[in-house]
Amino acid sequence: MIGLILAANLAVAGLAAEDSLLVYCGAGLKEPMEEIAALFEEQEGIKIEYTFGGAAQLLIQIELYQTGDLYMPGARSYIDSTIEKGFVDETANVVYHVPCIIVPKGNPAGVQSLEDLAEPGVRVALGDPQGPPIGKVSKKMLEDLGIWEEVEENVVTFSVTVTELLVYISMEEADAAIVWKDLYDPETMEKVEITQEMNGIKVVPIGTLVFSEKKEMAEKFMNFVASEEGKAVFADHGFATYPDPKYEV
Repeated sequence: MIGLILAANLAVAGLAAEDSLLVYCGAGLKEPMEEIAALFEEQEGIKIEYTFGGAAQLLIQIELYQTGDLYMPGARSYIDSTIEKGFVDETANVVYHVPCIIVPKGNPAGVQSLEDLAEPGVRVALGDPQGPPIGKVSKKMLEDLGIWEEVEENVVTFSVTVTELLVYISMEEADAAIVWKDLYDPETMEKVEITQEMNGIKVVPIGTLVFSEKKEMAEKFMNFVASEEGKAVFADHGFATYPDPKYEV
């Protein structure tokens, strides 16, 4: 954690250009957000610099350095936390993060449901419950089913970011992992759906930081991300865009 914070400090320290914005962004949003940044720079001439990581890591960096322009975690609860701390003012909801189970090709452990993650011998990879949103939502879903303790005994890793879980599955170092559906890669893994009544679907927001010295630029980028053009990029990457009646319960 210390190393990650120091690395982030170096990144933050190097971003003094007046025609750029610093965005703290969840690691699971990396691909569409980099594409959106390229479109925004082409249209507005404003460069977007990202610090990617787990939402909890990013929140620590925001609290520590109190610099930068926007924050985009993988769940609304993190934005709400920054609002309570007085770090975020304006926000916009963008897409949904929908959890699913991923397994290696061939599904060697025969995982078909969340309950199967509690079966003896099944190697499970999860996000850290104290870290990224996927870790918190995974624990909550398993607790609601009353199987958290059994699954915890099967866990081979608690990852700091959701993207690390993809590596465990693609390298067959775990039999199953819970990730966001938009990260599923059919070429290297298989997917097991989680029924909606059991699922912990999250809204992904973006917010402007109160200590941004480029408020107008920051709001312009936030609005671009939440625009139809920005959401279309997310849709191309497999995200469900906000709002969607299917996920509003």
